[in-house]
Formats: sequence, C-alpha cells, structure tokens
Amino acid sequence: MRRTSWQSLVLLALGGGLISFLVLEGVEARGLLPVPVPAVTAAGPALLAVVLLVLGRGVRRLVNQERTSMTPLGAARVVLLAKASSLVGSVLVGYFGAQVLVALDNLSAPLPREQAVAAGLALLACLALVGVALLVEWWCRVPPDDDEDPTTGANHGASAA
Repeated sequence: MRRTSWQSLVLLALGGGLISFLVLEGVEARGLLPVPVPAVTAAGPALLAVVLLVLGRGVRRLVNQERTSMTPLGAARVVLLAKASSLVGSVLVGYFGAQVLVALDNLSAPLPREQAVAAGLALLACLALVGVALLVEWWCRVPPDDDEDPTTGANHGASAA
C-alpha cells in the first residue's frame, strides 16, 4: 500500500470545501437556516487523533522489533485506519473551512459567530487528525529486507528457478 500523498489530501480538501461552500451558499440564498455545527464537533476528530496516535506508537514499536502487544494483523488495521483518517479528515477540513467562510459574512450576529468558532475548532481538530494520520502512516513503514535491492525490489539472494 502506498503512503497518502499530500497532493491528494489538498485536492480532497479543496474539492470538499468547494462543494460544501456552494451547497451552504445555496441553502443560505433560499433563506433557510444554516447547517449547524455544534461546539462538541471538534471532540470527535480530536479523540480519533489521540487514539490513532496511541495505536500508531504500538505499531512503531512492532516495526522496530520492540516489546509490544501489537500484532501484525492489528498493525495492518491501524495502517488502514490512518489512511482512512487522512482522507476523511482532509474532506472534513474542506467542509469546516467552508462553514467558517460562510459564517464570516455576518460575524456581528451571535449565531454566525458561534458557527465560526465551532467550525474553526472542528477545522483545527481535523487538521490535527490528518497530521497524526500521516505521522502514523510514516511510522508504519516496514524497512526493506537486507537481501532486497531497494531500487528494483529484486531479491539478490534468491535463485531464479
């Protein structure tokens, strides 16, 4: 499995942000209430980032052949969780960024100000989640075998039979 590229994360954040902004502006143009962002929304991505960081440390210990309770199957699951968290987190960065932009139009009113603060906190939590996910993906790299050529992936010690 390849590591997640920062370019794909930026594209996902921009795409999610653009779509969200257009939808939120359309909702506001129709005179409907904005989509609310509860203040506790930031707690979910923040908690997931902490859990992922703890699990990632276990995988790092496993890769470094240190004492840990992490199994290879558990490590594979943590890598998948990290990959999914980076992708979903980047889309949510775009969504909450759009929420902040829409709320910036009328910060003098209490509801848009609350929305901007809540969405801003959720945006920061999602950025932290993406950062932790990329760090855990990096920790989960398996070093190449000693007898394997890292440039070609060919095994020099094996015979071609």
